Amino acid sequence: MNDPTEDRPGGEDDWPGDEPSSSGWSRPEDGIRDFLRQAGLPVDDDASLEQMLGQLARRMASQLRQRADQAGEQAPVTWQAAKEAARQQIVSLGPDPTPDGRRTRQIADAAHLVDLWLDDYTIFPQLALPPAAWSRQQWIEHTMPTWQSMIEPVISTIAQGLYDAMGARLAEPGQIPELAELSSVLQPVLRQAADGMFGTRLGRELGRIATDVVTATDVGFPLTVQAQVVVLPTNLAAAAEGLGLPELDVLHHHAVREAARQRLFKEVAWIGPQLIALVQHYAREIRIDPDALSIAIERAVPPEVTLESVSQFEVDINTAIFDPGKTPEQTAILDRLETLVALVEGWVDHVASQAIDSWVPSAAALSETVRRRRAAGGPAAEVFSTLLGLSIQPKRLREAAALWGRLLATKGVAGRDETWHHPDWMPTTADLADPAGFVARLDQPVADDAFDAEWRRLLESERPEGGAGE
Repeated sequence: MNDPTEDRPGGEDDWPGDEPSSSGWSRPEDGIRDFLRQAGLPVDDDASLEQMLGQLARRMASQLRQRADQAGEQAPVTWQAAKEAARQQIVSLGPDPTPDGRRTRQIADAAHLVDLWLDDYTIFPQLALPPAAWSRQQWIEHTMPTWQSMIEPVISTIAQGLYDAMGARLAEPGQIPELAELSSVLQPVLRQAADGMFGTRLGRELGRIATDVVTATDVGFPLTVQAQVVVLPTNLAAAAEGLGLPELDVLHHHAVREAARQRLFKEVAWIGPQLIALVQHYAREIRIDPDALSIAIERAVPPEVTLESVSQFEVDINTAIFDPGKTPEQTAILDRLETLVALVEGWVDHVASQAIDSWVPSAAALSETVRRRRAAGGPAAEVFSTLLGLSIQPKRLREAAALWGRLLATKGVAGRDETWHHPDWMPTTADLADPAGFVARLDQPVADDAFDAEWRRLLESERPEGGAGE
């Protein structure tokens, strides 16, 4: 009969000559010792588990410091990675030819025509830059600077959240001292990791959106650096084919909306910066769930790497990064953002419909496609929901269009459009539900508040008799 101690994992006489079993090493020390030796580190056969873990931690710290130094010397890779991922996504979704001269002239002729239509329905003048035709790849190149300004706070928030979560774990009691010291070099490394992770994801989503938008500002945001009517002919042809309507009608429909929107962004200079600032503010309020992040990291190395396991890891990371719960601050920001988007797109709906209804027989059918597209999400809702974890649902669009219509009826074209020049006069969420009340308030004289009245009284009482002061 065999000695029972021979089968005990803890039998002291068995340790020195043990070989790895089919499921791994019989002792943790053996596996770590072998790992360190394969990494080229000298290891004492008598070293304890704690000593070897310390040695491993020091090696990790050295490598992290080296990466941190390199990260400090290199520019963030986010935007290079995003452009490359977008390019690959565009290639995978079909041909993307550069518009030829014939298509460019056709778009320019349509843009000039709808400009004449719009002149009777808005005080905002025609744009100085000539119309342009872009490929999908050109849309990515020209709009990337604006995406960068909006998305940068998201990446910074993710990197800081990863750093805070990792630092908290390393600082927990019982950690090996060398591991706890790693927090001092983690931040630039995690920033680089967040860049790479988010850059690829950003590019993939933008590449998908680039195959859907028909004009430069189809998403409802001022994405171009300069105000210019831009149409993507490849996407226009796909849109017309799906509708079964004449392509020229579809071109006029999209061109008049793009021209109206770009005129608005050009003449009302505060709209674009305000939209971008609201997205940036929302992004800065994103909170990372440390527990969800830990679970995601634990699943990062699944037993078998498959398409399903990689997809699940991405879902876990997204859940950790974009906590579905919104802070009160985010809720308030989202409300302001939705209202401003509704006011912009409601004005575009209102003005573009007036300009095109008399000239394009299928105008009503084309307007209905816009409403159906929005109900299904549309490019704006998709991109901001996927990339930022926020959902822009401008359900107030019909109310906004009705409000602009009431302003037109009571104040005329000039009175309606001049409302945009005074941010303090802009309708609130409550005003969209009560356009009559909003118009009535605009007609009321602005009353002095108590402070202004008292200040005026003091000035008048101190004015010298018979003339003005110095």
